[in-house]
Amino acid sequence: MGQRLCPCGSGKLYRNCCAGSDKVVFLEQYRWRRIGHELRRKLGEFADSQDFAREALKAQELYLSCLDPELVDRDDEFTMERCFEWFIFDYILPSGLTIIETFRQNPELSEREQILLEHWAAARISLFEVLQVIPGKGVVLRDLLQKKEFRVHDVNATVELQPGAILLMRLLKVGDEYEFSTSGLALPGFCKDILLKKLRRDLRSYARKRKATVKEVLNDYLKEHSHLINSMVVEMGFNYALSCLVEDGGDETGGDFLDRISARIAQQITEAILDEYYDRWIDKPVPALGGKTPREACLTAEGRARLEEMFHELELVETRRELNGEPSYDLQKVRRKLGLLPSGPGTGDGEEPAGEHFKTPEDYQWPAVTHANVARGVVEDLRERGYDPGQVQGALHLWHDYCSRVRPTFRKPELWVATVVYAMSRLECDHRISQHELARQYGVAASSISANFRAMCRALDLVAYDSRYSTRRSPLTGLKETDPLLAHILDNLKL
Repeated sequence: MGQRLCPCGSGKLYRNCCAGSDKVVFLEQYRWRRIGHELRRKLGEFADSQDFAREALKAQELYLSCLDPELVDRDDEFTMERCFEWFIFDYILPSGLTIIETFRQNPELSEREQILLEHWAAARISLFEVLQVIPGKGVVLRDLLQKKEFRVHDVNATVELQPGAILLMRLLKVGDEYEFSTSGLALPGFCKDILLKKLRRDLRSYARKRKATVKEVLNDYLKEHSHLINSMVVEMGFNYALSCLVEDGGDETGGDFLDRISARIAQQITEAILDEYYDRWIDKPVPALGGKTPREACLTAEGRARLEEMFHELELVETRRELNGEPSYDLQKVRRKLGLLPSGPGTGDGEEPAGEHFKTPEDYQWPAVTHANVARGVVEDLRERGYDPGQVQGALHLWHDYCSRVRPTFRKPELWVATVVYAMSRLECDHRISQHELARQYGVAASSISANFRAMCRALDLVAYDSRYSTRRSPLTGLKETDPLLAHILDNLKL
């Protein structure tokens, strides 16, 4: 009879590991699972009671306002299930407690139920990587933010998940094991780096505002920003879902089509990463520029000459990548940000025709004074965020076209300033700006920003990389001739 390794994943022989204690451990763990299952039911019924009906509606609006309505159906069962889970664990009631913390005050709970609730109330949503799948038992995960490993009991997960997958989940301790709190979001492994990059940048910003270290605020960050983290992962999941279109049907099937879509997504991810990198690079001292930042170097002829030498070398690298079929980057965008090239919307490549000057709000004919006030607010906001003149021009053009077509009436200009800033961030693929953050900044409702943005999209028929307003080069350039089907799919992606 052959010797086999223990299924617990220890790497030891079964007879030297869990064989002797299997029955005792299983019986004890079975009790915990049964108690945990019943406790979940009680907690769900408590949260769904009429006592919290008004707060549940407020929580639902806050959660959904962070999600793009074009990507997520508000009536989708999966979305509402995750929203309800967030309401129970993270939403703060007027009492200052969460639903689960309130539920813990029930004196009729047993000692074991109180033990479970203590662990559950402290559980935070986080980003996990699947390390191992144990058939028929569960999975081993690594928390990418807290650097810990967990073994999760979930038989279904062993069928659905593969090592390397990235999950956005909340784990609940049940005895000596962990369980998933609800259905989670899963992304392929290649999304890990860009997701971590975004999360860590947001976490550092959160820590700076509280004048504390990242380690000190991590728990609070995961609790307060869990719905925002969810929206970030949903949006990235939508981009990945394009690669699955071929599996759902269509006129063309096969690996070639899938490869082309995957290559397009890889290109978009590369652009997103390098956009963020160069946004910071232009304001960092560079030894090759005598310790000056690229932005400072642009102020002198010598500095500009050195920058051009650097760009020449970098462009040779990007050209080689493009010739090898690898994702590449358009360095003309960096030149425009530094003012080394003119920039403006509507020219296809982001360059402004020679002799044309950027307009100010005063150069436009506005249907009403309030429209001009919004335009000035948009210009001020975008300039403070570091948007270049071409991007500001695109925002003004966008707002003027909408005002001319719809002639909106309103009492609160701040709402439309937030809406136009958000619209421009979407056109420029700037994921640093969210509806929720703008709502806090301008003292308006995120749902109102979302409703206005949808109205603007419908009125102007906005699409991704809209050449009328965006300074970004569309990934469809030249694609209609080489791959008409893929171009048709991407060309109809609404904002």
